[in-house]
Amino acid sequence: MRVLTLVILLLTVRPAIAPAQPQLDPIEAYDVAVRRYVSTGDVARALDGIRGWSVEQLEVAIPNYAVRPDAALREAAVLQLEIALRTVVAAPGLAATHLDLGESLIRSARERLPQAAVTAFADRWYGVAASMFLTVNNTVRAGRLIGHGLQLAPASVGLVLLRGIAVELDAMGAESGAWSVSATGLRRGSLQRVRELLAAEQEYRRILNEQPSFARARVRLGRVLAVVGRTVEAQAELERAQQDAEDSTEQYLAAMFLGSLHEDRGDLAKARESFERALSIAPASHAATAALGYLEVMAGRADRAHALARSLLSQPAAADPWWAYRNGGLEQASLAWLREQVRR
Repeated sequence: MRVLTLVILLLTVRPAIAPAQPQLDPIEAYDVAVRRYVSTGDVARALDGIRGWSVEQLEVAIPNYAVRPDAALREAAVLQLEIALRTVVAAPGLAATHLDLGESLIRSARERLPQAAVTAFADRWYGVAASMFLTVNNTVRAGRLIGHGLQLAPASVGLVLLRGIAVELDAMGAESGAWSVSATGLRRGSLQRVRELLAAEQEYRRILNEQPSFARARVRLGRVLAVVGRTVEAQAELERAQQDAEDSTEQYLAAMFLGSLHEDRGDLAKARESFERALSIAPASHAATAALGYLEVMAGRADRAHALARSLLSQPAAADPWWAYRNGGLEQASLAWLREQVRR
């Protein structure tokens, strides 16, 4: 009897199965992703509902989403920027596609939102988009984005700065010696690179004519002048930048480049002073430690060089601003601004 009862139970009682979740319409699914990003700031969580989508699916969903009256256009553009940031190193072509879709959202925003608001947003958005390609040495894609951004925000000093940086990076890319912290002057046979650096100089001067206290542009101007051998002008610009700079990164870089100028002239006392200043600003800097350590070795004080190395190893790991300088660096301040604008 017990066996019969068990058989009846097995046949009649079925395990509870959760009902299948209905598939969202693609446009609705993308809207959910955008809203989730806005509310949480968590890109991975925002993408849960559209993870695994092909580019073709996005290229269908996003234009249709953009025409919705309630579409969060700027928010969606920032989400596309976030996705591109996560793919640019491994798949720059895919990152460019996500940015193309982000640009389409900005174009839609221009038709609905106040012009001033879109201009300010585009200034920052294109700055981040272009800079992410500079960080992977893709000046062609960066230049294209800078051009698009300047069409929407023609008065942007940030985008003009990035245009100068892109030209500078093109000029310096094949000149490995010029990327040494202490390099001043290109090798012979670099006439084309000198021309490109002079073009970058003009971009930086254009900015400084409008904003004389823009230390970031003045540091880059001073460095370019040093590399092409105009050291007296370079020193004047770097000293001015050091006075004007409020940001520690620009103070550090100005001190490093002044140190290299003094070292090349044989004024090791002033070089030491500048490198010590740089190291006090960025104690975990490999470049400043190496530059100062080299002076100690040259002066016959290897024990001090060893002490500097030990001090560096005792510091918490930190990114050296010199390396961000070499590739323009991601526009972190603009990225933070964009995130703040769309979060609520």
